[in-house]
Amino acid sequence: MEFQHCPRCGHDQFPPRISCTRCHVGGLEWRPASGRGTVFSFTIVHRAPTDAFKADVPYALAIIELEEGVRAMMNVRAADLSAVAIGAPVDIVFEPTEGGFPPLPQARLRD
Repeated sequence: MEFQHCPRCGHDQFPPRISCTRCHVGGLEWRPASGRGTVFSFTIVHRAPTDAFKADVPYALAIIELEEGVRAMMNVRAADLSAVAIGAPVDIVFEPTEGGFPPLPQARLRD
């Protein structure tokens, strides 16, 4: 996983944008993320938003704060959803998708 870094003001951001959200300059650099973070906030989804997600409920949807300070929304993969908690350490893994789409980042609770 990568995030954007502004060489002018030092701001890190995710999701990617065409310019820095702090100083509005273009020419942002890509930096690799460590792949580690913590649960900043989460909810347990019990009702599928569409039929495509019916087989997945219940699932945890969270905002993960990466070690670098940027935040990203993703699912938390956990055998026991009651173990998902604010501040819980996670590793970012990439789950394959179907139909030729790129892999999706997912958070996995760290042991």
